[in-house]
Amino acid sequence: MYFLDDHLLGDPRFASQLFSGMRGLGRLFQGASTVNAILKGNLIEQAAEAGLRSIFIGFESLAADSLSFSNKSQNLGRDYAAAIQRLDSLGIKINGSFVFGLDGDTPDVFARTVDWAVAQGLTTATFHIATPYPGTAYYKQMQAQGRLTTQNWDLYDTRHVVFEPRGMSRAQLKTGYDWAYEAFYSWANIAKASQNHAAFNQRLRHFAYSAGWKKAEPVWNFMIQHNLLSPMRQVLETVLDGRTPQPKLRSQHALEKVL
Repeated sequence: MYFLDDHLLGDPRFASQLFSGMRGLGRLFQGASTVNAILKGNLIEQAAEAGLRSIFIGFESLAADSLSFSNKSQNLGRDYAAAIQRLDSLGIKINGSFVFGLDGDTPDVFARTVDWAVAQGLTTATFHIATPYPGTAYYKQMQAQGRLTTQNWDLYDTRHVVFEPRGMSRAQLKTGYDWAYEAFYSWANIAKASQNHAAFNQRLRHFAYSAGWKKAEPVWNFMIQHNLLSPMRQVLETVLDGRTPQPKLRSQHALEKVL
C-alpha cells in the first residue's frame, strides 16, 4: 500500500479516510512516501495507527546538484533528519533508496552515503546505478551526449553501468556500488545503525530485521522451498511492529493481537 505527496500522485483525503477505516484491524503493512509528505500534516501518524510499520523513501542523493539533475525537486531543501526522526518516533522502519552515478557524483559518494544511512539508523537500504531507460528524458540526454555504452537491455537493471559517468570511471561506479551494499549490511554497521534509535525495543527490532534481510538468505530460501513461510508470519510481524504502546491511540487488545 502506498501514499504519496499530494503534489504528485496521492490523494491525502482518500488516504486519511482509508487509514481511519483500517484502525483496529490489527494488520501491518508497508508503503512508500516522499520526504515532503512525511513532514507535512499528520497523515503519517494516521498511517502508523492504521498499521504502517515500514516505508520506502527515495532519498536518491545527498547532493543538491545531483537531485536537480535527476529531477527530484521534491527532495531539495527538505530536512531528511526531521523526517527520519518523525518516522522513528512512530516506530516506522525506513528503507532508503539511493542512486549512484549522477553527474554530480564523485568517488567519495559511496562512503558518504553509507555513513549517512548508518548514522541516520536506516533499517534497510537499496542502492542503484543510475540507468537511462529508453523513452525517458535521461536516455535522450545520454544518447545526445554520446555517453551510452550498450543497447543490451538486459543490462538496464540499475546493477550495471550502461553509460559513461562524468565524475568517475565506469569501473569506479560499479565497484563503489558493490561496496556500498557490502558495507551497509556488514555486521558492524547493522549493529551501529541499530543503536541510532531512541527506543530500546526499536534497536532490537532494527538489528533483527536488518540482519534477517541480508544475512539469512539461506534460511529464507529453505523456508520458501519447504512452504514454511506461513508459520513464520507471527515472528515476522513481531519484528516488524515494535511500536511503543500508546494507550490513547491503540487499544491493548489490538496491540496484543499483533504482538
